[in-house]
Amino acid sequence: MNEEDVINLLRHYRHDLLNHLQVVQGYLSMQKPEKAKNKMNALMEFLDEERKLVNLNAPAFALYILQFNTYYENVRLSYTIHTNQRDLQKADNLLVRQCEQIMMHVSEITDKMNLYTIHLQLGDKPDHSGMNVDIFIEGTFATEFKLNGKESMDMPVQVSHCENGIECNFEVPCK
Repeated sequence: MNEEDVINLLRHYRHDLLNHLQVVQGYLSMQKPEKAKNKMNALMEFLDEERKLVNLNAPAFALYILQFNTYYENVRLSYTIHTNQRDLQKADNLLVRQCEQIMMHVSEITDKMNLYTIHLQLGDKPDHSGMNVDIFIEGTFATEFKLNGKESMDMPVQVSHCENGIECNFEVPCK
């Protein structure tokens, strides 16, 4: 990442943070302290998830997630981290490649005029040998999402379709 990329990342980050704070300020100016408190609590929860993300020792993955919403105009990402893993350095680039590959296939079947939401969740496998990665993509798709036969996937991905979207699951070894 060069200096210009860092500045662009900081610019977008600052813009998003100021938007959140302006909403809080707006609620306070309208004498709606409960809504301001709720918005502030949501911001604090977001920042706590971000802290967990950057503490995973997976810098490429953290940057990918932090910049995600700038990569895709019609997709918004949220995430939760439920893992005790503190060193994902060995899985760092693999996580990024796998997410990029899934998004490449998702982009092929999305309608550019619709907004899609994605929720990514990282969680420990029960035997602590790695992590489960769950990606839920909410929206309406032009065609069925299939990864079978896609040579570009680094790891097997389970895909399930539900009423309001698609869920992709894969496991990442961490040891």
